[in-house]
Amino acid sequence: MLWLAVCALALALLGLLAYRLPLSLSSSLQARAEPSGSWAVALGLGLGPIAFTAIAAHGVEPFLTCHLFGKQLARLPLSRWLRRSAQKPDPREPGAPTKKVDLSRLERAIARFFQHLDPLETLWAWWEKERIFEVRSLELDVEYSFRDVALTGQILAGLCMLSGVLPDRYVINQTPGWASEDRLALTADGRFRIWPVRLVVDVLGFVLKQTAVARRSAVPVKRMTQTP
Repeated sequence: MLWLAVCALALALLGLLAYRLPLSLSSSLQARAEPSGSWAVALGLGLGPIAFTAIAAHGVEPFLTCHLFGKQLARLPLSRWLRRSAQKPDPREPGAPTKKVDLSRLERAIARFFQHLDPLETLWAWWEKERIFEVRSLELDVEYSFRDVALTGQILAGLCMLSGVLPDRYVINQTPGWASEDRLALTADGRFRIWPVRLVVDVLGFVLKQTAVARRSAVPVKRMTQTP
């Protein structure tokens, strides 16, 4: 029984430290779109010796990789997690029934969780929230040009105005082009601090709140449909 008490105490101390101490997180985003229609997006997240990379490109199935000390541990396809691709019929067989991808129990649980999660609303809820998420630095380099030269000028003016009102830790470097062609290249590098346990608790509370609101709003609709 003594070793059980020691394990419980150690877990409690680890949970307390994880609740109070932040973790440093680095991220990098690179995106490019060419006039030919080809495009590519790569997102990397680093947390100590662990790194996650998500890559998607024109004509290439998106995938996620996990590395530990530079060694690849796993490579997972992301297309099978997308609902639309899972329910999309085979174009080579007109009229054929839709083909569904068999998901594991864990994947189904994750899908049900994110069904009640509005990414933008959640991001706005805890962005720069005290003791949950903190932006230490965020630098954005963007090169762009459009066939509509007036649109290029509008974006140039808008980003200049945005750079003037953002805090010093946000930096925007832009290079507009005037070649009258649609082209975009974007690079973003960020350094953050997160409190993981507080973030998980806050997100779970937000999801439960959204689920309760959705259920309350669904009850009057159901009653109205049942009314003769």
